[in-house]
Amino acid sequence: RLREIAEKGFSPSALTSYIRNPLDFYFQKILRLNDFEEVEETVAANTLGTIVHDTLEIFYKPLEGSFLSIEKLSEMKDRIHEQVTSEFKKTFKGGTFTKGKNLIVFEVAKRYISNFIDREIVEIETGNTIKISKIETDLILEIPIPELDFPVKIHGKVDRVDEYNGQVRIIDYKTGLVNQGDVEIIEWEALTQDYKYSKAFQILAYALMMNKEIPINNAEAGIISFKNLSSGFLKFGTKTSAYSKREQQITSETLENFTAELKKLILEICDPSIPFIEKEIA
Repeated sequence: RLREIAEKGFSPSALTSYIRNPLDFYFQKILRLNDFEEVEETVAANTLGTIVHDTLEIFYKPLEGSFLSIEKLSEMKDRIHEQVTSEFKKTFKGGTFTKGKNLIVFEVAKRYISNFIDREIVEIETGNTIKISKIETDLILEIPIPELDFPVKIHGKVDRVDEYNGQVRIIDYKTGLVNQGDVEIIEWEALTQDYKYSKAFQILAYALMMNKEIPINNAEAGIISFKNLSSGFLKFGTKTSAYSKREQQITSETLENFTAELKKLILEICDPSIPFIEKEIA
């Protein structure tokens, strides 16, 4: 089963689920047991995430290769209610969202998208240029691991790649709360050992896969957290100590360091002598 997953490609979220708790990874990915008794809150959170992502994809996909303008962004704002309604109908398949928790999720989705587009309008008004390169693009990359006798790939879907005043940015949207500290590391090993850095791990995986499409040197990779939109684009960074200056450019050296950790993690997952254990989740 691991060979099968490796052939199709490990997704960044599957790898971080292993970091969080190897036993969960085993149940979900190896035995394919989906946890049907999901807590209601996660269902609401997943629904919200899906609706925000899908609406933004429909708005921004036609703009690939072009610069954002206030006119295009204002048109999007006028379509929010209609598009979110349409996405809800797809996701809820006949369920009502005119009352209760569903209505709250519906209103939050609209507010998140509206605030996000407002922020983009302010960026353009203050003289910045934003060129959309890719929206919701499927990526796959083979990772050479000579210790294994089968091919290993990683795959995922990058939410957005753009050029902000000429600077390439690889962007992952999160509807939950993310802070700058979640995407900064001091030790590279922490990426595969501490679930706290799962967001940093995921954006580096996207950067590594993107590197095959557009060779990356001095790009930025990070997260836009809809629950922390005022903090803007939260860039991945490395520091030598808690108080030192952060380095936020993604260079070929950054990708090499990440690849080394990624290989170690995949080797651990594929090692028959290392059991899938229950990790104490703090």
